[in-house]
Amino acid sequence: MHALYFMGYAAMATVAGLIIAQAQYSRMKTEGTPMNLGILKAIGGIALFMWTAAGLTSVAYSYTA
Repeated sequence: MHALYFMGYAAMATVAGLIIAQAQYSRMKTEGTPMNLGILKAIGGIALFMWTAAGLTSVAYSYTA
């Protein structure tokens, strides 16, 4: 229950990363422009951090409450 904020933000970051990746891939196929992997790494890192924080929060509160 305490990890819901982290889970919500992690889900939003994950969906945003997937949408951006698909948009860049589509643009690469149609226009030939290279994909910007820097922004994908940044969003992926944020999403990974949030999923990890949600897991750690859930574990921490399950042992203390």
